Amino acid sequence: MNNTKKVKSEFFEWIIMIIVAIVLALIIRYFILSSTLVNGSSMEPTLKTNDRLLVNRISFMIDDLEYGDIVEFHNPNNEKEDFIKRVIATEGDTVEIKNNIVYVNNQPLNENYTSTENGFTTFGAESYWEIEKDEVFVLGDNRPNSNDSRAFGPIKKDSIVGIAFFRFYPFSKIGLLK
Repeated sequence: MNNTKKVKSEFFEWIIMIIVAIVLALIIRYFILSSTLVNGSSMEPTLKTNDRLLVNRISFMIDDLEYGDIVEFHNPNNEKEDFIKRVIATEGDTVEIKNNIVYVNNQPLNENYTSTENGFTTFGAESYWEIEKDEVFVLGDNRPNSNDSRAFGPIKKDSIVGIAFFRFYPFSKIGLLK
């Protein structure tokens, strides 16, 4: 009889541990950390199609986004689709594109991470933006092939899923993103 109680006790301990593990995994997945798959060439040469990234879902809620952060956000034209782009400007900044050079607050950006050998367009006549409160301006690193803030304007911070910070696949390129 004592042996039966011991088996039941161990069984319930295992069930509780499994439930706790599942709850912790869900909390981490939906509130702290997630993974994402890069789809498309808009962030080349930095990121390529099928790269797998870890995304920190809470750090930008605590600290402000920084210039150069690579963020995952909901497509402003389709909430079910997420994009990955680089933060170029934050609230209070101005962005202007002249002769394929990006200026933030009238200063040209030093962008050694871009792919602009074919030039890029500003998606229409407007090439000047003022970034409002709770907004950021994002661009893909592969400017000729990126659907970004040039097309849909600055994005709201509340559309941001998180900051991509670590590539874990392909294994040959594993490491922190800069």
